[in-house]
Amino acid sequence: MGILNGWAKNANRELLLQVDVGLFTKILDRLLVYIGHFSHLTTVALAVILYACLEAAEGVGLAMRKRWAEYLTVLGSGLLIPYEVFEVLRHVTLFKFGALALNVAVVTYLAYKKRLFLDV
Repeated sequence: MGILNGWAKNANRELLLQVDVGLFTKILDRLLVYIGHFSHLTTVALAVILYACLEAAEGVGLAMRKRWAEYLTVLGSGLLIPYEVFEVLRHVTLFKFGALALNVAVVTYLAYKKRLFLDV
């Protein structure tokens, strides 16, 4: 019985079958296992560097008046909407709901005003 219990615990840990863990956390855990074993600080630093590169490309493209930069602006502005929805669904506060509403309004305005997705 001890060996089977050990195998079950190992499979539970390796397959991320914990029932108390949400879907978002399971997906994030799988992604981090796939990428490698990074510390929390390293993961945050990589995300910040990637976002800075996105914003830099967006700024250069907008300065050069490129059409792709307008799409990148909408993408960069809307990148955090899924996380904001997750946070609002997890625990609703006026600040979180206001931030989500403002971000959705800005992304909608940018997409509509520039008529980005009407020609496609």
